[in-house]
Amino acid sequence: MRRGKEPELTGRIVVPGNSQYNSARREFNTYFNKFPRVIVFAQKTQDVINALRWARYNNVPIRMRSGRHSYEGLSVVDGGIVIDVSDMHDVDVNRKRGIATVQAGIRGGTLNSALWNERLVVPVGLCPTTGIAGVTLGGGHSILSRPYGLTLDHLVDIEMVNAEGRLIRASANKNPDLFWALRGGGGGNFGICTNFRFRTHPIETVGFAEIGWDLRDLEAVLRTWQGYTVPGANERLTVTLGIANGRQSSQSRSSNKQSSDSQILMQGVFLGSAKELRQLLQPLLRSGSPRKVVIEEIPWIESVGRVAKTTPTTPFPFKSVGPYVYHRLPEAAIATIRRYIESPPTSGVSILFHGLGGAVAKVPNRATAYNYRRALYNMTPTATWNTQAESRRGIGWVENFRMAMLPYTRGVYVNTPDLQIKNWQQAYYGSNFARLTRVKAHYDPKNIFHFPQSIPPARR
Repeated sequence: MRRGKEPELTGRIVVPGNSQYNSARREFNTYFNKFPRVIVFAQKTQDVINALRWARYNNVPIRMRSGRHSYEGLSVVDGGIVIDVSDMHDVDVNRKRGIATVQAGIRGGTLNSALWNERLVVPVGLCPTTGIAGVTLGGGHSILSRPYGLTLDHLVDIEMVNAEGRLIRASANKNPDLFWALRGGGGGNFGICTNFRFRTHPIETVGFAEIGWDLRDLEAVLRTWQGYTVPGANERLTVTLGIANGRQSSQSRSSNKQSSDSQILMQGVFLGSAKELRQLLQPLLRSGSPRKVVIEEIPWIESVGRVAKTTPTTPFPFKSVGPYVYHRLPEAAIATIRRYIESPPTSGVSILFHGLGGAVAKVPNRATAYNYRRALYNMTPTATWNTQAESRRGIGWVENFRMAMLPYTRGVYVNTPDLQIKNWQQAYYGSNFARLTRVKAHYDPKNIFHFPQSIPPARR
């Protein structure tokens, strides 16, 4: 696209040879080690526009980045440009209207803190260091999913730089086809999002629960835990369940922090009192032999911190993927989970079960591009390692587990991409894929925004 004078790059520019280059190119998943030609940390929307025009003029691959948490390192590229919006993290709250205007580079934890000052919340992911852009565009599972739905369900308006380097908006009334696609179509497919407007919810104190067990209680706990995600279960309670095993090296302890070293850890946030929550949790309290029980009322922001303690906050090497579960797992599936969790081939393996349903399921599958509204929960196996030899075994463990669970699962969360999935179009988007390609053809017909497993434009 070389026409006229080369556009100038603006913002904070990092190139090979700069002292900041190695830290600037680093991904959260340290398994990936890529070397971009240039990294632009945009300070304002015009920097994003200039970077995109420069990339098109020089015909180099483009990647956009918010929180660096792409599971397959897809937000960085060898020899190309990384347009990073993490320096754009302003939040403006209109308390009267209950609307938060948020720049695309803010992290989930920072957004939680900013909104807490107004005693408001937008439900975002569990990990405090993930970027809001990626979380939102792929879905947004949170510890408030059941009462409030997905992060993307709170979007009112999106600001995006399109393939031509123009700033456009998407909402229910403006470019509604793009608004549909951006809510679940994954990050990076249609343009570079720079600003979001979210509906918020008032929040003060919540009921918080944390229950830990030894691995011997896996079957009893998992059978019972599933009951909190089915239709008819109390929608004010969202639960997670983490199961971890390994040799507990220093790396695995830092990447999979099971509270109090419990191999099984349930966490839950409840929009109600501790007394009512304790009553709700009686079936779990009677499952196996809990070694740790915490049930109390605490400020919402404190519950955010408790959940964050169980998530990795520093970069580490890993493989992970997140299929969905639509029906209670039968005994054969639970036996498969037992078999895999007891055979860790690396320094640490874990499986996180994240309760969904409730408000998530009340939105029709085709109302947004997010396709897995009726899932009971998402299930994410993860392996980490210390050596290259271990990495091969860890990746194999995750892939073999995913394959073994195929009879009991459906699809994969697009925010947990896996480049080894052959039918990724169906896995990520299901019946919404064809419409996504048509939206792509309208807004990016030349496929400027492309990467492994990106949505292609429909053929005309």
